[in-house]
Amino acid sequence: MQIRFDESMHWRERLKVAEEVVGAFRAGRVVECTPPIQKLLRQLATDENWRVRKVIANDLALIEDEVFDEISARLCSDLNGFVKQAAKRSYARRRKRHCDLAKQESVQKRFSKRLARLRDKYGNDAVEETLALSDARYNLLAGSVAHDVRSILTHLQPAAAALAGGIDSQTDTTIFRRKAQRVIKGLALMEQCVKDLELYTQPLAVERHPEDLAEVLAVACEMARKNIEELGYNLHMVTLRLEVADGLRLRMSRHLIILAVANLVKNAYEAFSFTDKHNHLRRGEIVIRSRSREDTVEITIRDNGMGISREDLDELRTLVPRRRNKAKPKSTGFGVPITHRYIEAHGGTLDYDSVEDVGTTVRITLPRTTQGENCE
Repeated sequence: MQIRFDESMHWRERLKVAEEVVGAFRAGRVVECTPPIQKLLRQLATDENWRVRKVIANDLALIEDEVFDEISARLCSDLNGFVKQAAKRSYARRRKRHCDLAKQESVQKRFSKRLARLRDKYGNDAVEETLALSDARYNLLAGSVAHDVRSILTHLQPAAAALAGGIDSQTDTTIFRRKAQRVIKGLALMEQCVKDLELYTQPLAVERHPEDLAEVLAVACEMARKNIEELGYNLHMVTLRLEVADGLRLRMSRHLIILAVANLVKNAYEAFSFTDKHNHLRRGEIVIRSRSREDTVEITIRDNGMGISREDLDELRTLVPRRRNKAKPKSTGFGVPITHRYIEAHGGTLDYDSVEDVGTTVRITLPRTTQGENCE
């Protein structure tokens, strides 16, 4: 976005500049405050004419956090009453939006508590039947949404690729290139969300065959490593140990168990990530073990990473897809629920134990045989 601005302009011209900037934010032509835009906003917010300042004050809520605090503090204490009131109204709208987001995030916690109360009052069987009916309704709705979003992506993705590839490399178009790349990355994430939504909702036809558990887990670990490397992480600081007895065989749907374990191991790797440097991992260890019992096999995936808070553990155990984690570059929030479905389809269980700043242990329990079957 290129706007000619000079403080020596007549105030009506400066007013037009302010309206153009705000209009660009409203229309989505500006989605991030680059240094030149930050400078322009600061100039307009301190303009000698109150009409210019009021235009910025009216739409403070559109401005990114990076400069919002500074500009809002200035305009909310403006000597002109019209500017001051406009800034306060805009600040209140932004605060309300943040409160609405916080309320949405608390839905998972309320759901978990209500589920616990229902179990206490009506018993586990009644709750499981209610959840099954809810899942059927949700799956129907989600499948319809996935179909609609995919039809939109079919047209958007080639258009965005053409936009990125059609820009003349000899022209100074850095901003346009950055925007195009953001569109492409955003569309890729939308595509992954749709895929995960379909994986979460589609019926599972589980065909089980005898498989060597050690070999299946080794393949899952290698898949997790590749997934992490594709995100740009350097894995040399984290040691992964696989301690599984040779010769242990289970009847399973091989690809489902590989995908489930790979997702859990990937999460374990991410437990060592820095919040500010996504391509660096802290030093740590992931240990995968198996323990054979008479009727079941327990697989544990233990890490000594950052751990999970009690509140987040409660949300995980509701088995409802969570709001995507922005600290994870390609998170969609469906990973653990999909993993649970795959393990539950085998008659198994999945549970978490975790302590913040100590680490997390994931336990998978799988039956050695299905009813009437022998895995040998």
